Amino acid sequence: MKFIFQFFEKVWSYFYTPDKDDLQLLSEEEYKEIFIKGRSKADIQLTYEKAWQAKNFEIELYWKRASYFWAFQIAAFAGYFSVHSSKTYQDRVSPQTLFFVVCIGFVTALAWRFTNKGSKSWQRHWEIHVDMLENEITGPLYKIITSPKTFSVSKINEIVSHFTVMIWVILGAKYFADHLCIGSNCGEISFQIIFSMLGVVYFSGAMILGHGRGRFGNRQVKFYKRKFTINR
Repeated sequence: MKFIFQFFEKVWSYFYTPDKDDLQLLSEEEYKEIFIKGRSKADIQLTYEKAWQAKNFEIELYWKRASYFWAFQIAAFAGYFSVHSSKTYQDRVSPQTLFFVVCIGFVTALAWRFTNKGSKSWQRHWEIHVDMLENEITGPLYKIITSPKTFSVSKINEIVSHFTVMIWVILGAKYFADHLCIGSNCGEISFQIIFSMLGVVYFSGAMILGHGRGRFGNRQVKFYKRKFTINR
């Protein structure tokens, strides 16, 4: 009985996490007290270079992740149109397969959207550090720009991910319109569809409310020492 309770507790905590952020707000002066005042120029430069390297690394990871999810979306759309045009689907032998593909496409598109937001927040995190530190090293090199208006490639990519989520929602609605209610003839929802929908709700909720959220709370850490022996 205890094992069953622990299992459902883990399932629920994966879907919903009540942990709150435990952060302290810093002023500009407090930031400078930590990273600039009383430190040598060499130490400030080392911090600045670390922030710059981390910023570039986050930008590189951002586009690698985008390519990763683009591959998922291309495969999902190819699978959707392949199933939709197949004889099995046209004869309505197994129409649920199309809905499975829609579920895969929707969940991966939603994951892409949230991954974009997470990657962008870390990129912006390091850019702000660069903005705060560069005056002491290079001057306002990164802050001075040459064009008052431009387009953000990362924001456009985020808009495309939003659009892709919307497309899968529309395709899901189309499935229900085609298979559940056609005129006055309404069909029945199969258990396969119900379980697929529950899976979509559960894992979408986990991304929004539970395990997928990054929270900066008070983290408790344990250390363990592994055994190490030398053979003679």
